[in-house]
Amino acid sequence: MYIPTAHEMAKALTYLYTRLGELGLIDYSQSNGILEAASKLRKYGSGKAWRYRIERSKPLILIPASSARLNVDIYPIVFIDIEIDEALLKEKGFPFKTLSLTLEIINKSNGQLIHRIHIDLATFNEERKYQDGPIFHLQFGGKSSEKKADSDVFKLRRPRLLHPPMDLILMAEMLITNFYPEQWEKLKNQPGWIALISDSQKLCYMPFFNIANEYIEKDSLMKTFWASNWDA
Repeated sequence: MYIPTAHEMAKALTYLYTRLGELGLIDYSQSNGILEAASKLRKYGSGKAWRYRIERSKPLILIPASSARLNVDIYPIVFIDIEIDEALLKEKGFPFKTLSLTLEIINKSNGQLIHRIHIDLATFNEERKYQDGPIFHLQFGGKSSEKKADSDVFKLRRPRLLHPPMDLILMAEMLITNFYPEQWEKLKNQPGWIALISDSQKLCYMPFFNIANEYIEKDSLMKTFWASNWDA
């Protein structure tokens, strides 16, 4: 199973930052939290137990895109806390110790929060048991943001939908494909980009789908991935 070293992950984040900048998708000065995360990763060296954060205060911010349905310009911001430990592969079948990936869509004209999703690893409660729901899940709304929302829907913690884990790189690809089609056409067949995406897919998707493939014909995947089944 592929697990990048901390140095390899730092290199991947730096490449992502560079490519987004070259395509005009970020303002370098606004998204330098990526480079700070890469710098901290390098301190782990060649280890395969590492952690990086893109803080809420220094998120990945993509340039505004037009929303025809809402008749406004919007822009996505992304922040993440991800911790990987190769040793967890033998214990649990996946390498994630921490995962909290948040996407927010902001109305450019007034700074209003329009949409928020989380892709997370279930968290522990006070008894060191996982919260109810799938071990990896997508959640709409969730924790409050510095941006104010129009609706109480952003306070909802459920439903938590079964969803494979994603990292910053896979989230960036998803945003480019959805909001920036011209840049996507320039990017999607570039060998360096494909290699970048492939490595993140192997880190995030492969462990998830290996477990899913093992159980898909003999049990409920929701039951299989229910967090309480993974308590230590």
